[in-house]
Amino acid sequence: MSVLVVFDIDGTLTDTVSLHRKAFHEVLVSFGLPGLSPEVKEYKHHTDSNIFKEIYTSFRADWTEEISKKFEKELALNIKDKFQNGISEISGAKFFLERLRSEGIPFAYATGSFYEPAFLKLKDCGLPLDVPLATASSFYERESIVQSAIEESSKKYSKQFSKTICFGDGIWDSKTAKNLGLEFIGITEDPNLLSEWKDQNILHVFRDYSDEFLILSAVSSFYP
Repeated sequence: MSVLVVFDIDGTLTDTVSLHRKAFHEVLVSFGLPGLSPEVKEYKHHTDSNIFKEIYTSFRADWTEEISKKFEKELALNIKDKFQNGISEISGAKFFLERLRSEGIPFAYATGSFYEPAFLKLKDCGLPLDVPLATASSFYERESIVQSAIEESSKKYSKQFSKTICFGDGIWDSKTAKNLGLEFIGITEDPNLLSEWKDQNILHVFRDYSDEFLILSAVSSFYP
């Protein structure tokens, strides 16, 4: 059976959720817009491109894709500046990706972040950069981002996948997997999210990647 593993980035592989939100808020304000709402679930799609467009078009009528590209560049610069204080991987993430590679299990990244900030985070944490990376720079919806990661992986690894397993740290990640009919493994310590996932009968949830054998067993449990 041919299996692909698709990882979200912020909060799933890199400990950068708060950093990203702070930077996003600051750049919104620098554009003369209201800041990021503390309740991100209110946005239609939990992606950088959609959230920025929703906020921008609610207050201005001159939207263009060039404005989005300018915002992405400013966001990347702001995030990179915050790297001076150091950023960390989610514990064990790098080793786990290396373990997947050693086991011959292909993987990819699919993130609601714009491309440049996502690439910077992966690079700064020393995570592999030679695998497909699908981002919100190309799509507004998470489903399209994940589908793109799968399609690019088929080209990269020269195979079709009979099973795709998504790793994520947010309710939007599990919903995306469900909408696409894909398997899901959660990475979180949030008690509210743990409870919500339990109610949804999501069986495999881990705090981090400290026990790679247990997580590999979870991945293997989706094999026939």
